[in-house]
Amino acid sequence: MKVTQGKGLLIEELKSNPKNYLPLLLINYEDFISLVFNENPAEYKKRKNLKEKRLVMIEDGDARSPYYLFSKALIYFQWSMIQIKYTDYWDAARDFRKSFLLFHENKKKFPSFTPNNIYIGAQETVISTIPKGYKWISSILGLKGNMKTGMMMLSTATTSKDPAFKEEAFLFYVYLKNYISNDAEGASQLIIYNKLDIKNNQLFCFMAANLALSNKKAALSESILINRKKGPEYIPFPMLDYELGDAKMRRLDFANAIQLFKQFLSTSKSNFYLKDACLNIAYCYYLEGNIPLAKLYKENIKSIGKTESDADKLAQKFGENGTFPDAELLKARLLNDGGYNENALDILQQKNENSFKTPREKLEYIYRLARVYDDLNQDTQALEYYQLTIEKGLHSTEYFAARAALQAGYIYERNKHAKEALIYFNKALDMNDHEYKNSIDQRAKAGINRLK
Repeated sequence: MKVTQGKGLLIEELKSNPKNYLPLLLINYEDFISLVFNENPAEYKKRKNLKEKRLVMIEDGDARSPYYLFSKALIYFQWSMIQIKYTDYWDAARDFRKSFLLFHENKKKFPSFTPNNIYIGAQETVISTIPKGYKWISSILGLKGNMKTGMMMLSTATTSKDPAFKEEAFLFYVYLKNYISNDAEGASQLIIYNKLDIKNNQLFCFMAANLALSNKKAALSESILINRKKGPEYIPFPMLDYELGDAKMRRLDFANAIQLFKQFLSTSKSNFYLKDACLNIAYCYYLEGNIPLAKLYKENIKSIGKTESDADKLAQKFGENGTFPDAELLKARLLNDGGYNENALDILQQKNENSFKTPREKLEYIYRLARVYDDLNQDTQALEYYQLTIEKGLHSTEYFAARAALQAGYIYERNKHAKEALIYFNKALDMNDHEYKNSIDQRAKAGINRLK
């Protein structure tokens, strides 16, 4: 993430060797990293024409080189990721298709060229798990993917002796192993075994901290973020403050969490996660007992950022007509999300379903018990409460029943009961009109693909 230094080296190379076309591809990384990880709509508008200029310049390169079509494909691929961030969905889909076709064409011409496998593998895997809500995109574009093939290609790329683009191979493989293969431990071991530099490489630091949070290891995430190297040579990266704030909130360190979320709000030029950061600040003030400030930040949710992410959609819903949940239930949720399961269970066992007034809280109480028992590897109790959550929440717009079905599927899959796992993954897919629909569907579909 030392963007300025990297760009300077590439400009030097272009000046001294103008017939070297590879820097045109590598300089595209500056746009990709800056626009995706330090989102700025004004900067996106200013830079979006650079894609076509670079593609035109690469036309003069050597068409016999394996890097010729590969460079075009990677530029299209990176800009498709950028365009998704800035909600230019049709342009993103079109460029994704172009990159998909070019990578495959290059693979036919140069079958032993390892970098092809990295991107084809990632694309094949993701396409195979596109949720129903976005299935029209792959249908219109005529794209089909195979999860098993894609993951095999990525695995091979990470063990290749060819160092070119190997960082991307690890980035894609670790993330997809975690989210698509549902192998959190395997993803974690990849980082450790391959000695990925999570201290000096801020992209790997972000990945490792993000995965630790996703897998309810808030203490590990906090340690990674605190021990990372800092300095002016790195691109500003406000999401690291957001993640550290999240980690601290999950161990109920509200004062430091508030400070970090506010720092994120003041430095981020993005429209993503601003509403969610406001929601988290509101929750922290609420649990501290500062109701006036909790209400102020709840109100602020409605006038900040956009609702492109599931987290921001949920925050907007709370800002418009939500009420603060039972404080003890919220604490139990945060502790469970951070991996502090014994503490969460202590709180929940002091309550029962009748302790709560609203249908949402009653449903969440049952669901939260299931998640805590699940995380404590008490499968019998977890399945009992997941089934109860499904029965009581089947027609609810809350996400609890769908996520309960997904989690039950994971337990059965883990215990080699494929038939039961498929039943619950399909149950998750069949539930409609609930929060987090697309992300839950994608994970359920990935589960079905794994078992098939």
